[in-house]
Amino acid sequence: MVKPILIIDPGHGGSDPGGGSNKYWMEKDMNLAISLYQWKRYKELGVPAAITRKNDQTLTPIQRTKLVRESGAMYCYTNHINAGGGDGAELIHSIYGDKKMAMEISTEIRSTGQNVRRVFTRTLPNNPRRDYYYMNRDTGSVVTVIIEYGFADSKEDDIQQINKHWKRYAEAVVKGFCQFSGYPYKKPTNSKSSNPTQETTYLQLPANAESWRIYSLEAQPSKGNERGFLRPSKFGGLTYEILGSTQNHVYLIHTRDFGDVQIYAHPSTGATFSN
Repeated sequence: MVKPILIIDPGHGGSDPGGGSNKYWMEKDMNLAISLYQWKRYKELGVPAAITRKNDQTLTPIQRTKLVRESGAMYCYTNHINAGGGDGAELIHSIYGDKKMAMEISTEIRSTGQNVRRVFTRTLPNNPRRDYYYMNRDTGSVVTVIIEYGFADSKEDDIQQINKHWKRYAEAVVKGFCQFSGYPYKKPTNSKSSNPTQETTYLQLPANAESWRIYSLEAQPSKGNERGFLRPSKFGGLTYEILGSTQNHVYLIHTRDFGDVQIYAHPSTGATFSN
């Protein structure tokens, strides 16, 4: 088994939803979607990479940092969505780590059109010799960068940008890491769902819809097989990126509360589509 050069950490998970959540996504789910996309891309590019969790799993700080330290990887980044009312991406590196990886990744994120607020370090208030964040502090010799893709409660454009273009930002991080580590990088070309440079289609559920059935990926999308219900009227309508299609008028979407699911959206239901 090839030792990974990189381990990706989808922040939070399981009983810890993460503070960077809003009506469009739960942070732990967005972190996982970004991380799984990147993990797949590294496989395609031949970059040996590992990941701390592949599903909605609870990891304590001790468990998470141990996975990183014992992975054999030289580098780690942990994916997050910020909160606190700001706008733009932030990258945090250790006071003892070289900031080159963080700077390379920040350059690529900025090239997508997302602004980068800052690349910085933070120390404990009572001990300036120790990193404030445990992922910088307790991951041993593994060079670890915290990536905050934007703010879930931004008063500017982060919410719309992340909701619509998270794959674009995820791909920018892949490109940035490849350039930093010396691995050849190629744009994704294998499918529309994995290519952020291709046009994206969005499904819009109308505000007058009280509920909308959704189905697990393995279920037949028919009445009685529901995974749950979306509530478009509660939010003045809902919009989702279409990730794929399993059959005619049945689409794959990612939801905050249910993760990846199927949804039936024939035009006669009142659903509309946009690019």
